[in-house]
Amino acid sequence: MTVTTQTSTPASFYSLERSPFTFDLRAVGLFRILRALTILFDQAVRMGDWDAFHSAGGLLSLADSRSWDHAWLWSLYWLSDGPWLPYVLEALRLVASIALLAGIRSRLAAFTLFVLLASVAARNPLLLQGGDKVLVVMTFFAAFLPLGQRFSMTRLWFGGSTGTRYRSAATWAFAVQVLLVWFMSGILKTSEQWWSDGTAISMALHLEAFTSEFARLWRHWDWLVRPMTLFVFWLECLAPLLLLVPVLWCRLAALVLLAGLEVGIWLSLEVGLFPLISVVSLVPLVPHRIVDAAADWWRGRASTRGTGLVLFFDRDCRFCAFACRLLLAWTGIRNATLREAQSDAVAARILDESFAWSVVEASTQPDNASAEDYRRGWEAVRFLVARSPRPWIGRLLPGPAAGERLYGVIGRRRGALGSAGAMAFGRGDARGRHGEVGRFVVSAAILIVLAWNAVTYPPLHERLDLRPVVEPLAAAFNLKQYWSMFAPYPYTNDFWHVMPALRRDGSTVDALSGMPVSLDRPRDGPDRYGGYRWRKTVIRSLQRGEIERVFRYHCRTGRWAALDLWEFTRPNLGTAATAATPYSAIRVGRWQCGAVDPDRVAAFRRDVDAMVEAY
Repeated sequence: MTVTTQTSTPASFYSLERSPFTFDLRAVGLFRILRALTILFDQAVRMGDWDAFHSAGGLLSLADSRSWDHAWLWSLYWLSDGPWLPYVLEALRLVASIALLAGIRSRLAAFTLFVLLASVAARNPLLLQGGDKVLVVMTFFAAFLPLGQRFSMTRLWFGGSTGTRYRSAATWAFAVQVLLVWFMSGILKTSEQWWSDGTAISMALHLEAFTSEFARLWRHWDWLVRPMTLFVFWLECLAPLLLLVPVLWCRLAALVLLAGLEVGIWLSLEVGLFPLISVVSLVPLVPHRIVDAAADWWRGRASTRGTGLVLFFDRDCRFCAFACRLLLAWTGIRNATLREAQSDAVAARILDESFAWSVVEASTQPDNASAEDYRRGWEAVRFLVARSPRPWIGRLLPGPAAGERLYGVIGRRRGALGSAGAMAFGRGDARGRHGEVGRFVVSAAILIVLAWNAVTYPPLHERLDLRPVVEPLAAAFNLKQYWSMFAPYPYTNDFWHVMPALRRDGSTVDALSGMPVSLDRPRDGPDRYGGYRWRKTVIRSLQRGEIERVFRYHCRTGRWAALDLWEFTRPNLGTAATAATPYSAIRVGRWQCGAVDPDRVAAFRRDVDAMVEAY
């Protein structure tokens, strides 16, 4: 592993300890775990509508998907039009996410997840949120970090490593990409609603399809939301720059402010996983002194149970050392000592006679200690659990007889388990390194990202449009990005949609939410749409004039006879007066699914028209 250590040379402006581009490996390990859990959660959310979003018969055909964006953009989903490839890719994504969570071949798992996340994003851009793009680009740059050096199965397999500081081209690239998300989001907010009127926040909070119940409590307080608008604008522009100042309080203040902004967005707006993904991306940027303080606090509250235990393992068995470290991590014992059994006469004799590992208390281990003081085999496992700060684990263990049989099975197969572990974890001397090729790739990628963000900035490309030059490279890396959340201004119309639908069995329901048709203003926008991805799908389809694809998909499911789509809209004034403005009902589309009873369809449409007229 390439770990930079502190030297006695005079501290530079961006010295090892002060530099925002030097990461603490413990923060990187925590980031790996949180990122894996986020990806697993995202996959679980997608699975609810997997057929609609990702299957060959879903909303967007493979042909439309391929032609949606630049020709150099790629997706593994485009390799086959058959029905099985998407299932295989989803299974691979699950395996890679679990590997990343456990810390097994972490960088390979992260790169695999980048390829799969980028592929699924390119497969159906209709439903993409800003959080999806953050997830893709941050997973790419994370793949060049030493993700498995802390809190991982890899660390347990190879043992401890020295140093907690790491700086490389990957840390520079990762930090720059993280800060670009907020900085570009800030400078793209060029409208008067953000600069002079101060109404942008209120406009965002008056979008009923996005607003949470919490925001409805205070969005009409014009005296609060106007100064908050300017605060958010300058926070997004300046906090990323503050993070680059090599002063602890500056970096800490910037992190707290950015994390607080994301928490505020999560409380006020239903925007999917964007706030969570953004906060997780900040974790590697936490200063070392904060991580050290947290580690000291954690060690101070750690239980002293298990102190003084000595565990003996066979030095010729790498799996045995790994099993001891895994058992200590599982039981929460932090102060035990690991030694080779061959270094102790009694432990060596137990290994020769019983082919077993052993445990002894350090206080009973002088040279004249007897073999009776050593626990061995399954008895040693139960003894270790009993001495741990988590004695409840003992209730999960099998009884003595079954435990001995289990121990015997593992012991007889320890050679095969060691070989499997060597295949799973690879070579220890390659951990954390990305080599010259990796350094070139990550450096080229961040330069392309910087160039793409520059050429897509409206004041620049309006003078000289260089997007056609940079776009092929950004698409080839699958790192195209545009951080335009409510930029240059929020929607100028407040709107929400209802899709009354006639089922084949004659019943009527809202096809989006699955609930009875209601024309009341939504209290939870995503639920009214059946989820925030369906909300994005409907809105983007309408913006592109392609709402028919949503109708066609619903008809292909075979459950519907006819569907309507109505939009309820009003001007978004960005003030408390917005709430008093009535909505106008606009019929966006009307669709009939194949050969159905025309009289039933006509009656359904009369009922819907009557409901809207009464509204």
